[in-house]
This record gives sequence, structure tokens and C-alpha cells, in this order.
Amino acid sequence: MAKKTYVFITDLKTPRVVGTGIPHAPQKIEYRTFRKGDTVNGEMKHVDNKPAVILIEGNFPIPLHAVKELVAKDLQELSGADGKKETKEDDKAFEMESKISISKNPKVAYLDAIVIGSLLGAGAMYLAEKKNWVQTTDKYAPLYAALGGAALGAYLVYRHKNSE
Repeated sequence: MAKKTYVFITDLKTPRVVGTGIPHAPQKIEYRTFRKGDTVNGEMKHVDNKPAVILIEGNFPIPLHAVKELVAKDLQELSGADGKKETKEDDKAFEMESKISISKNPKVAYLDAIVIGSLLGAGAMYLAEKKNWVQTTDKYAPLYAALGGAALGAYLVYRHKNSE
């Protein structure tokens, strides 16, 4: 495996066992302290195809929660120093999608459609009664129209989401 650079996000004291090489002398445990912000080169070790620890200098096991991988990017790419102004395709796609739908979150889109549909339904019923297009004695007619408008709005959002 290739060695990568890692930076510590917490202080850590890690042990290592040092063999003395003498059969009657016991092995001893040494500790090394790493401070937050220290950078080290290490190798990721896996257990059951999952990342387990990072080995530094071959002896110091570092848990994954204590470090983050340090990724370096070329400054020329980030700054646009070559003089070319590029727009990312992701930005263009987001602009197009934001023009099409009200929200990317489906719950918000459904809620917006229900509220707007119910207002339009109740307003249409109120207008129809005022213009005498509909003759009704039912006092719940605007409520029925609002429920119908809410259902129609939710259905339109459902059709729009599935057609994408």
C-alpha cells in the first residue's frame, strides 16, 4: 500500500512494544505523543476489507477517529491562474434544476404544492360563487375545492418527480 499524509485532529498518546532482544529481559512499552495538527506519513491497514488503523513508522497504530487524510490540490487548478474562466457543469445543472422545480427536497415540494393548490382551489370557488357561476347552498364548498386543489397540486408534483 502507498503511504499517505495524515493530520491529527485530536491529541493522542499511542503505545508500541519494544523488544530488548535479551531472552531473560522483558519487553518494554514505549509511548509517543502526537499533538493536534501534527502531520505524519502512514499506511492504512484493513481488517475484513474495512479500514482499521493507520500504521506510522511501522510500529505505531493510530485509530481512524484521531486523524484525517491530508489532500493537496494544485493551486493553479483552484485559482484559475492560467487565465481561463471555467464554469463547472455541476453549477449549470443546479441552475437548470432550480428553474424547473420549486425545491430539491421532495417533502418541501409536496408541501408547497398542497398549500398553493388549496389556496387556488378555495380562491376559485370563492370567485365562482361571487360571479354566480356556481349556485350552491353548501357552506363547505370552498373547503371541498381547497381539498381538491391540494390533491391536484400533490398529483402534479408526483408526476413531475417521476418524469425526471
